[in-house]
Amino acid sequence: MKIADGKILIVGIIAFIVVISLVWFFGIVYINNSPGVYKYTVDIEGLENYEPSLITDIIVPLPVRGDQPVFSDDELQYRTFGNWKTVLVMTRYGKMLAFESVGRNLTDIHAEFYQKYPEGTWIENITRESFSPVLPLSPSAYTGNTNGNDPAHAYSTIIYIPDTIRPLHPETDSLIFDLKLVASEGMQHSRVGRTYQVAILEKIPPDVNNMTQVVAQVSIMNS
Repeated sequence: MKIADGKILIVGIIAFIVVISLVWFFGIVYINNSPGVYKYTVDIEGLENYEPSLITDIIVPLPVRGDQPVFSDDELQYRTFGNWKTVLVMTRYGKMLAFESVGRNLTDIHAEFYQKYPEGTWIENITRESFSPVLPLSPSAYTGNTNGNDPAHAYSTIIYIPDTIRPLHPETDSLIFDLKLVASEGMQHSRVGRTYQVAILEKIPPDVNNMTQVVAQVSIMNS
């Protein structure tokens, strides 16, 4: 074998290795994905201290993404959580999620909804891709505390407590609304997205009812 032929062979081998390495690298980058996730939890405490009405509906915001519900109607409608059944309702603020009592006595509410996006999902505006309705932040809205770091911003949204439920005792405490939406972008092509938390934590006194503005606070859970 001539020296020139040997050099050509070595160059060819090196080029082959480089090509294989690039294919492997970009292949790993391309397939290295993890799903995006929306998780919505609803906790309402203190309801056991109230007397129910003929029909008791507690209404909370609806998670949305790009002006569309995160969860389908089938995923939200007629789910049972203890003594409560979920129903979608139309309000003057748009579609919202109602919890309808199906028991003789009121009980606390704990509900979870989970949606996975296998290919991940990018969130352009977390305010518009979290709770609906979205209203300008109102100084008259109740404010509470949220978990999470570095609150990015806040806005107002709506909850509904019927004025037909009555405290069982004069010293009955407030209702505690603890709503959390965790929205994770997941990973796409090895790019790790952000995880947001949008939280409502409010203590609503017994004399406050009907459509009530509350504060939704946004936190970035990773950077």
